[in-house]
Amino acid sequence: MSNHNQRTLLTGNDAVVEGICCAAGSKRRIVYAGYPITPASEVATRASVIIPKRGGVFIQMEDEIASIQAAAGAGLAGAIAVTATSGPGFSLMSEGLGFAAMIESPVVCINVQRGGPSTGMPTWMGQGDMMQARWGTHGDRPVIVLVPNSVEETLLLTYEACKLSQKYLVPVLLMLDEIIGHMEEPITIPELPPIPLAPDVEIIGKGHRLHRTGLTHDLERHLPRINPDAQEELVQYLLHKLKKDAKQLVKYETLGAVKDAEVIIVCYGSESRAVRAAVKQAQEKKLKVAMVRLITAWPFPKDFIRKLDTKKRVFLVAEINAGQMRIEVERYIKKGTVQGLNLMGGRIHTPGEILEAVESMVIR
Repeated sequence: MSNHNQRTLLTGNDAVVEGICCAAGSKRRIVYAGYPITPASEVATRASVIIPKRGGVFIQMEDEIASIQAAAGAGLAGAIAVTATSGPGFSLMSEGLGFAAMIESPVVCINVQRGGPSTGMPTWMGQGDMMQARWGTHGDRPVIVLVPNSVEETLLLTYEACKLSQKYLVPVLLMLDEIIGHMEEPITIPELPPIPLAPDVEIIGKGHRLHRTGLTHDLERHLPRINPDAQEELVQYLLHKLKKDAKQLVKYETLGAVKDAEVIIVCYGSESRAVRAAVKQAQEKKLKVAMVRLITAWPFPKDFIRKLDTKKRVFLVAEINAGQMRIEVERYIKKGTVQGLNLMGGRIHTPGEILEAVESMVIR
């Protein structure tokens, strides 16, 4: 980690590891358990060098299934527990993420998205895992999903992911894409306060005899209790942890006069960088265009989107998939219309392509 105001050239994947180190400080142990996969492998490469030097543990597991389970166990033992993967590995981790939610283990999972489905385009970007991040695990369970659009924000949101996972005892997903993972930017690594262990959390190995199970269980001893009342109580408890604080968890960024805009472009991740340039060009042409960038995909900023639905206008959802977050926007728009600007070719739109799409929609 850098001190003072020294600028360091890092990739997004590098910044993930620096964010983890900021979260742990000098007092918390880091456990990184993972399996290398393009385009997330550099996270493991840097973690294997830096984390052991800081007194933490780096484990290369035999596969992604073992990786998420090892991280879940480390979370129960009081560690800052992290893993990283990409599309196919993320699919393999689905059951383990549900298990981590069920046993209330604070796990952070980084997904550096690539083009899919299946093996797809390992070295090219995509944003096709967004709905999987929310719904990929069977059953109803809590989830927080963060989406950075720069190297600096990747560091800060990795830190935030560690903080939120420790506070709510839930898996937190950080959804990079290949462009954010591999792009280089000079940043100042901040001095952030280490994230403390919650004082009332019982830690396995610290004198407590704890039972944790993926079966439906009671909330006091976590012993299996398979009946309708126990299931209802348990699932409602897990969901309510985030539901009660959803408004505080939601983060987004706007550019332009969203209340007056005729076209509002909803975007996230690396695609938002091109959208920002296109909105500025549109404003120079006196077009009423604004941007809403999702920083938390879930909880989704539904209240804010509803407030923008005051008149007939276009919500253009720009993303590198066939229209995954567009589905979420459509749920809350009644007066306006929702359209998609989509690519599946492993690249983001150019500002010119976005501006052309906007110009065809603006009411003159």
